[in-house]
Amino acid sequence: MKKDESALLKRRAKLKQVINDGMEKTFPAIFYNAVGRGLARIFRLNKMPPWSVSAFVLGVLVFLPGMLVAIATKEIYRWEEAHLFIIGLGVFTYIGSIVSHISITYNVLPGVRDDLVNSIQSVEDLDDLQSWLGVFWSFRRWMAFTIYAGLLYGIFSTIGLSLSIGSFIGIGLTVGVFSVAQFLAIPFYVIFYMLILPSQLTRYHLNLYESDPANSEIIQRLIYILNVYLYPYVAYVAVATAIASLFPVTLEWWFVYFVMFLGWAPTILQFLVNQYAIRKIIITAKWKNLNRLQVQIKELQNGNLKDAPETTIARINQLMDLHDRISAKPNSILNWGTGLSFLNQLLLPLLGLLLGNIDKLLNLLTRNP
Repeated sequence: MKKDESALLKRRAKLKQVINDGMEKTFPAIFYNAVGRGLARIFRLNKMPPWSVSAFVLGVLVFLPGMLVAIATKEIYRWEEAHLFIIGLGVFTYIGSIVSHISITYNVLPGVRDDLVNSIQSVEDLDDLQSWLGVFWSFRRWMAFTIYAGLLYGIFSTIGLSLSIGSFIGIGLTVGVFSVAQFLAIPFYVIFYMLILPSQLTRYHLNLYESDPANSEIIQRLIYILNVYLYPYVAYVAVATAIASLFPVTLEWWFVYFVMFLGWAPTILQFLVNQYAIRKIIITAKWKNLNRLQVQIKELQNGNLKDAPETTIARINQLMDLHDRISAKPNSILNWGTGLSFLNQLLLPLLGLLLGNIDKLLNLLTRNP
């Protein structure tokens, strides 16, 4: 027994170190570190600058090719307000990758390391979690996803923005749109793999309070880990919706509703997936305990009641009462708190839309009957 516990503790320590090292393996961090090493060499620094400095420099490098093309083709001299808005939209798009990096590096991965790893009770489950992390950190998968998704977004944005301003946005801005589109794909890569994680968690042996699994600490921690990355994402989409609504060039209904869909769809889907997984974990833990009690009750009922009938019957009644109390415990954590938290996530994109159309809303409210 002590040998198994020792092996489990060693495996946890090893996986925690893997996660610490993996903080630098997310796709944005790879680029930030590459830029940081370049800056350290160019300016002969003793150490790399903070990642925020590298992210800023990388952003400049991302937009530089498009600007140079615009200058070379002299398109920049014909730019109007709409073209400047497109540049601002590109900057905001690039910021999305920074938001994703902050959420994963400072919220999700530390939560997995400090809470989930400590709660897992099986070496095999720890191996499985490391396999998920390995896929999540796969440079080849990151690269393939961002290239394909970035190309699709670049095509969609170029066509949509050209239709919005009534003419082709220009070669320079097109180059800029396709350059920054690769970074917009990063948050969606994170969302995709965070949607996969809950189904894996249902197979793990976790440290649960089996008499009332819904009130186990790890359950609350898991909800935080699975939801925390969505909060900055939804806030980001809310701001994007407000910008899209406020700027006259992008008032087309399809653009605004598309942004709203990007904000709502992942939030709703993640909430449903999380609740299904948590419910399955709770029910599995409950039935594990209930089945054990049922076996004990059957053994007592099938035993010889002649020796100590009163004691045996009393023990059966105690086990049945315990069985009924555990069975009556909730199978999920859905309550007013989780409901309000979910509604708050949904209201952020809606708030962005309302702020962007506040003038229309006020006109509607003050309209004379």
